[in-house]
Parts: sequence; structure tokens; C-alpha cells
Amino acid sequence: MMTQDAIYVKDFQGQDDAAAIRAAIQRAVETNAGFVVFEPRRYILQSEITFRTDGFEHDAGSSKQDSKMCHIVIQGVRSLTLLGATDEQGNPATVLVGSNNGQVHSYLPAILWCEDCDQLTVKNIAFTREPEFASAGVVLRKDDTHIWVEVFEGNPCSDRMGCYCMNRFDPETGALTGESVTYGSGAGALWELVGPNQLRLQSADVASKVHVGEHLSWHQGAQTDFQTYFARCNQLKLLNLRTFNANGFCMLTESCKGIHADRIVFQPDGNRLFTAPRDAWKLFKCSGDICINEMIIEGVRMDGQNMHSTWLELSRIESRHEAVFFCKHTFASLETGSVVELRHEEEIYPLHIANWQHEGKGERGHYYRISFEQPLPDMAQTGMLGTASCWEPDRYICKDSQFTNIAGAGHLVRYDHLLILNCKYKNTMNPGILLGAELPVHSEGGHATDIVIKDCEFDNCGFFPRYGASGCIGIKSAGFSGKFNTDIIIMNNIMKNSEIGVHAIDAHHVYLIGNTFEGVDMPLLQDEEVNGTILSTERTGTGID
Repeated sequence: MMTQDAIYVKDFQGQDDAAAIRAAIQRAVETNAGFVVFEPRRYILQSEITFRTDGFEHDAGSSKQDSKMCHIVIQGVRSLTLLGATDEQGNPATVLVGSNNGQVHSYLPAILWCEDCDQLTVKNIAFTREPEFASAGVVLRKDDTHIWVEVFEGNPCSDRMGCYCMNRFDPETGALTGESVTYGSGAGALWELVGPNQLRLQSADVASKVHVGEHLSWHQGAQTDFQTYFARCNQLKLLNLRTFNANGFCMLTESCKGIHADRIVFQPDGNRLFTAPRDAWKLFKCSGDICINEMIIEGVRMDGQNMHSTWLELSRIESRHEAVFFCKHTFASLETGSVVELRHEEEIYPLHIANWQHEGKGERGHYYRISFEQPLPDMAQTGMLGTASCWEPDRYICKDSQFTNIAGAGHLVRYDHLLILNCKYKNTMNPGILLGAELPVHSEGGHATDIVIKDCEFDNCGFFPRYGASGCIGIKSAGFSGKFNTDIIIMNNIMKNSEIGVHAIDAHHVYLIGNTFEGVDMPLLQDEEVNGTILSTERTGTGID
């Protein structure tokens, strides 16, 4: 079906598959070809290039490095499709296998790093690491200071492997249970190889949290790293993709305008239990229309999908119409004519951008000089927070998707204008959907407004609180207390096997309509101090009307 508009990777050679793919992409760029076509096989990526980028720093734990080692880089292309093959079931049969040097807590080369592309499509491709970055096994025995684990067949089993982001699973049901055993800081010790497929860990803290017979998963490291990355890629299409194993965030899309994603799957192969030690897919400062269908996320620490921009903080007032703002982490362009919403307590002051300029880089962030069409409000002062509408979607829709065994939240929502429809959340440590901003550590904004959650199912969700919010749906902005997350419709959902259904803390104008609660102790728990308006039509026999 391909024409002379297609470039075939099989026609290129290099020192390894990565070099051949880079050569094929370069030829496509030179000839304005529309397709780079892959065979149905595993591409073993070893060689790497150093790519200078400002896109690495995304949270308080990020490296300050200004370059990234990458297997494949795509920059500045227009209307290009990376086209893999499928098997008889329609699953990706093209697998890009990234290298793994086995070092503990290390950064690894990104498999695919794309910047400044328009109408880029990636289709029918799977991503993984080799050796795998994760392992799993069963607890054979333990004492006060040690645990002994038999590693499942096919999982990495090596002396001095790291023990990061460890989680427990019920051996009968496979369900994620309890709080994470270790986080990004690790166990404070490394695994010791003590026999064929047997490891021992010296850690009194870990030993106190696990039980004989439980299944465990853990990771080699937990750096803020991105296995696949798309920045400023407008009208991006991600179709029929699969991530089996990742060393950090499986995927990050940054400052992309317009994203369409179908059948994006983040799920471990074999009996590895977990896919990644960080989020599956982070949406950062993305705008336009974002539409996601039939996404599957299983086994990640932390969140399934994390969606946010970053707070603008007023640094200096220059005049009645002009001010300088500081924003943490990576730089993103603003848009003339778009709105910045300044916030004073629970009041919002929308101001249109007349013009703006990048004022320079500060410590872990950037300064923006912004002139507004309207005057600054009378109470404007240093430290006042704002959100940029051009860093959030016009509309985000996620439907027919599944979130299972997530050691965080299924959906972490710090955006406005969301529709979440017919999605399933099962065994999520934090709420299946957690709405609200975060300020103290990562400066992730803004609050969540204009949200519809409809026809979804929640099962065993929110058994460990995040920011104090538990349950199937939590509404809480960390570092704030007030009526900040507003205009939220929660309709025709099923919530079961959870302590709390909806935990509304920093919430206002929330409407519960036609939901069903099964095995839920408290269908609705509202913060009495904030005392936002929460209206419910449910009749559950538990005192909620």
C-alpha cells in the first residue's frame, strides 16, 4: 500500500538498529516522505546520540542537565508517520527495545524524543527496555531485618539490583494492596543474590511492611526520566502503541496543541506485575483538543495519567497593566490574546495578554514579562498566583479506558474542561480520580473546573490518602484550603469496595447524580470547614439525600 512517499527502515544499515532508524528518518526528512515504515520485528537499540534540549526539568526531583542521550530523535518534521506492523490480533508487532546498562538509579537513553513537529503520527509500535527495568517475585520468608524473595521466571534477578518503588500484591487476586513499600528514595540497600532465582534484602523497614506469600514488584531505579517524549508537537496522533517496560515516565507530552490517541497501552508483559516506576503518561502544558480512546494503564508508580500546567507567581509589578511572573521548570510560550487568571484567595481575575516576552531564566524556572489589556486588580501583590489558559486544553476527553494496579491516582487532574466517560479504575492506591492543584513541592496547577465524570466504575480505590483525600474520587488541592475546584458533575457511576465514594475537600458546586454505591462505607465525605456546595440526588440508606 505504500508508495514512493514511504521510506523503509529495512533499506538502511548502521552500526545497530538505532542508527538504521535514524538514517531512515533523516532520508524521510530530506525527501519530504510521509511515512517511515518498520518491519514486524524487535529493533535492538544500542547506539545513542546526545541531543541538547531544555525539556528535561519537570519537577522538584529533575536533573538540571541541558542535554539528553537518545536512541531516536525527530525534530521539526511536518506530516510524518512512523508506521509499525501489527500481528493477527491487531497488536503492535514492531518493538523498539531501548538499552539498559544495569546501573542502579541511572538515567537511560530515551527511545524516542520528538520536538517541534506538526502532524506527527506514531502508529503500531511497542516500547520496552532490555534487560527489563522491573522485576517481581514472591516473599519466601522474612525476619526482623531481612526478606527472602523467589524471583518469577523471566524476570531480572541479579546481585546488587536496586529496590525502588516496591509494591505488594495479593497472590490470589493480583490486586495491588496497601501503601507502597519503597518510594523513589529506595530501600536504603540493594538486593543480594543468594541462590538460583533468589534474592535477599536487608531492610528492617521493608521487612516490617511485607508478608510471607505476598507478591512484590520493584524497579532498578526511579529517576525523573522520559522513555518517549513529545514537545511542541501540534496535532499529534498516537495510535495503537504499547509500553511493556519503562525506566521512568513511560511517555510525556509537553506543550503539544491537539492530541488524538487511540489504543495506547501501558501494561507489563509476562509476569512482571509493574510497567514503570513513574507515571504512565504525563500531559504537561498541553492545549487544544485532547481526545483519548481505549487507553489501558496497568502497574505504574505513581499516576496513570498526570495532567497539569505550572503556576505563574507574580514576582514584580511594573505598572497598572504590566507585571513580571516566575514559573518553575521548563519554558513554554504564552499566547497573545489568551487569558491569565490571577487568583486572590477564592476570587478569580481574568486578564487578557496584550503582549509578553521571556524575561530570562531563574533558579529552576523562567521569568515572563506580561502586559495585559485590563489593569491588574487592586489587591495584586508579590506572590499572587495565576494560570495561563494557553497551557491547558480547550477540552480533554478520555473514554472507554482502564486503570488497574496504580500506586498513585488513575487520573490526576489539575486541568479544566474535562470529560471522563465510561472508564474503569481498579486497585488504585490513591483515588481513582484525584481533582485539584498542588503548590508546595512541584507548583502544579491549576485547580480543576468544569469536570464531568460519567458512566465510570471504581473498585477498591483510594485506600491510601493523597494530600488527605481518599476514596474513589477525591477533590483536594495540596497547599490550599477553600472552594477552588468547582463545577463538577459526577453522574451515573458505580463505586464499590472502597471506604469512601466521593471525598470532597476543596470543592464547590459539585453535583452527584444517579451514582451507585456497593460496599462503600461513606458514599460522600465533605469537608465541613471549607463547606462548599455539594448537591446529591443519591438515596443510599446512609443518610445522603
